[in-house]
Amino acid sequence: MLILTTDTHPQGLQPQATYSMVLVNKAIEISNKGIRGLFEKQVNEYDEALSFLAQNCPDEANAIIGVKISTTAQQFSNGTFLYMTIVGTPVKY
Repeated sequence: MLILTTDTHPQGLQPQATYSMVLVNKAIEISNKGIRGLFEKQVNEYDEALSFLAQNCPDEANAIIGVKISTTAQQFSNGTFLYMTIVGTPVKY
């Protein structure tokens, strides 16, 4: 699946279909590993969130455009968490 942060279609590609946006929220505990440890694992949570975004697209879609990522961190009594929100528009080229 092609995942693009741009809102415009790649040159030479015209969408055959555009679908409703998809949104994924992922909470990641960072208390014990910190931000640096977030990206040091074999399969990191960032990649998992992007995969989950693609899995939530219609089966016919072969790309996601306009992908935006937002993060925030919050500390609770049971740990510190990074909240990641990823949104995009599935299309079929």
